Amino acid sequence: MPSTDRNRRPGKGLDADQVRAALKTEAEALFRAAFGQPVNPRSREWRDRKGNISMQMRGEKRGMWNDFSGEGGGDLFDLVAVTRFGLLKAKGNFRKVLEEAAGMCGMSADRQWRGFTKPAPATAAKPAGDGGDPRDWDAVKVVAAIRLIQPVAGSPAAAYLVGRGITDVPATGLGWLPPSRDLPVMNRWSGALLVWAIGRNGWPTGGQRILVTPKGRASQAEVSKPSFGRIGRSPARFAAHDGKDKEPLVVAEGPESALSVRQATGLESWAVFGVDSFRKAPLPEGRTVILAPDRDARDSPAGRAFRRAVFAHRTRGADLLIAEAPEPEGSKKDLNDTLRRKGGKGNDAVRAAVEEARPVTDADMEEPPK
Repeated sequence: MPSTDRNRRPGKGLDADQVRAALKTEAEALFRAAFGQPVNPRSREWRDRKGNISMQMRGEKRGMWNDFSGEGGGDLFDLVAVTRFGLLKAKGNFRKVLEEAAGMCGMSADRQWRGFTKPAPATAAKPAGDGGDPRDWDAVKVVAAIRLIQPVAGSPAAAYLVGRGITDVPATGLGWLPPSRDLPVMNRWSGALLVWAIGRNGWPTGGQRILVTPKGRASQAEVSKPSFGRIGRSPARFAAHDGKDKEPLVVAEGPESALSVRQATGLESWAVFGVDSFRKAPLPEGRTVILAPDRDARDSPAGRAFRRAVFAHRTRGADLLIAEAPEPEGSKKDLNDTLRRKGGKGNDAVRAAVEEARPVTDADMEEPPK
């Protein structure tokens, strides 16, 4: 989708490596659009029917192509340059080619709605032990989800959230993902509330699908909240209400808990998709962060994992508070359970729990084994 902002520089805000990975998921479609049907679509190397063109379709060289009748060839950026702009190579106007390629994959910053925003979130500290590539993501699944995602309003996902007591739904960070045979994930025939896992550069690296029935009830599937892509270091991010973006950040364990906090307080809220990911969360520097874990038993594996996460973040100097849900210890319940249990006073109860967040003590931390 071309930019409607005439002052915007083409390609601004786009990560070339990430767009390149996404473009590789379109290799078959790009070949067919440019050269027609391949001689053998099951081959590792596709050839056009005239024998002039070849393209690698598997492995690291996927998308690399050659034109034996001339001097053409290169990667998929070069193919976009040739077919869309009449350039010999992408380097002839790389920013323009990058913008076009991103639009073809649904990644253009000018797309009207896709459930996440640009620019990227504020720079955050690098988690301890984070040796992964910040661009590490599952391009095939993410691009497929970008193509299919729809706004929550009016969908079974909205009904599911209402059933969880959540009516204040953010415009981005989540969406309705209808069932589709083209979605390369488990339980693809079930619709889902899709919660994006957002990486450091503002693009989704994966997400969690909360499976729901057509009537908006929680699915009874054995795995009812499957994740896909890379989520460990990429939390769900739900923007603050207007005027509250400089206030503390609340980091909850699950999406429903984070959405409950945002609804009750207006604060920016994250979800880390499980207690083990608290430690990996890229918490911002120079900002108070309120951790809101589930009410796991203190000496359970989950309880110890949380204490080790607190230790790791405090060791790096993070300004932490802990907000405990007013639920029994060991119940595994969270602030969304509080919201539902309290009924008409649910928002007040969640707000009070956040406002009463306490400082970290030595008892809240556990040094991991060497």
